[in-house]
Amino acid sequence: MTDRPGRILHRADRLVGRVEDALNLCAGVLIFALMLLGVVQIVLRTVFDAPIFGYIDVVEVAMVGFAVLSIAFVQRVGGHVRMEMLVGRLAGRVKWLAEAFGTGVAAFIVAVLIPYSWDHFGRAFEFGDSTIDIELATWPAKLVVPVALSVLLLRLALQFGGYLRLVAGPELAPVAVPSIKDAAERAQEEILLSEGDDAGARPP
Repeated sequence: MTDRPGRILHRADRLVGRVEDALNLCAGVLIFALMLLGVVQIVLRTVFDAPIFGYIDVVEVAMVGFAVLSIAFVQRVGGHVRMEMLVGRLAGRVKWLAEAFGTGVAAFIVAVLIPYSWDHFGRAFEFGDSTIDIELATWPAKLVVPVALSVLLLRLALQFGGYLRLVAGPELAPVAVPSIKDAAERAQEEILLSEGDDAGARPP
């Protein structure tokens, strides 16, 4: 891209993307660790009749992490659930304007939620809130929420800027906005992937 806003958005997109990738990796590791813990819990309970004490507490605290840590990453790649009955029919400047409006509304909602989630974390930290069985501190899990939402707000701000850039110049290449594909494009990709898998499975 040759325009200055596009270059700035591209650099910011790469920077925030690294943070999103790191958080997404943490969520993946957390899910994998919980899967292993679940297997150990089943074996201990079934074979030795000795379940892990506080297993429910650990899952309760950990599930917050994998529920929100990847939220900005999903927003970046356009993997979230979208209602495209209207936006999918639009094109050009009108489409980018509608996308900018939706992203702006989302950013406003997230911006409202961040201070409330931070206050929720502050109360848990101040009063020493913990789980019932093993008295596991809940404040680390509650801190994850405002952190993840702050990264999401950065992502939404970038996308909002990217959409405004496209409103001003619809002929420009999209930068810092997700590449959303319609149902026909997704179906075509799935057909090509399945054909590739079938070809790889055939003996030479």
